[in-house]
Amino acid sequence: MALKKTYILKPSMSDKGQGIRLFKTIDQLQDIFNSFDDESGDESLSEGLENGIILSQMRHFVIQEYLADPLLLPEYGNRKFHIRTYVLCSGNLKVYVYQRMLMLFSEYPYVSPTLNGVIDMVGHLTNTCLQEDTEETVVVEFEKSVLSDKLKQKILGQINEVVSELFKAALTVDRINFQPLPNAFETYGLDFLVDFHGDVQILEVNAYPDFKQTGDDLKGLIYELFDGVLAKAVAPFFSCAEGKAENMYKVFEKDDLFV
Repeated sequence: MALKKTYILKPSMSDKGQGIRLFKTIDQLQDIFNSFDDESGDESLSEGLENGIILSQMRHFVIQEYLADPLLLPEYGNRKFHIRTYVLCSGNLKVYVYQRMLMLFSEYPYVSPTLNGVIDMVGHLTNTCLQEDTEETVVVEFEKSVLSDKLKQKILGQINEVVSELFKAALTVDRINFQPLPNAFETYGLDFLVDFHGDVQILEVNAYPDFKQTGDDLKGLIYELFDGVLAKAVAPFFSCAEGKAENMYKVFEKDDLFV
């Protein structure tokens, strides 16, 4: 049976693109699970872009609607990208969005999912760990990309708003899994997709983000991030006020809930 939309399946405990699959029909979903069972004697499963899956991670999956109409830029070979955003949570609770963000591209041009057979993952995965040998541009600083200033501001505003609502919900609804402490801080890596209208959709939240995705050329971006972490989350323990950090934008504070 064909579904009207495309869906993405991902093992709930995997990373680095392992085991990700796309499907548009119930038969395709069944074929995916059959392929896992057929390979169950192997240590891992691999298809194409080394997006295999460790067998111990095979029995719990997340399925969500796939954004099948991403914003594609001819200047970058019409390759799919996601935006990596670093977020600082300080104490109980202030949330800052680091305004210098990354655009992470797939290695190959994007091809729309089809109804026929198993969908090839080439062009769909933007994980930088899968693209170490490519000569294509993989990582671009968002602010320095070819996007128009108007579109950049639209995307940035949406990301800031989504992050604010996300952590507000986590604080007020899910107090079992999210319990910020007054004398602690944590840095997250949030990934966002952008559709061809310029509308933003959250992809995932990483509690243990990879800070090496910038590569050597953009490592200064990460240095500035941690300068901001020190200014906003550490300095207040030793002084009366937070330090200055131009690109650390506060999008949420717990006290705002009670104003």
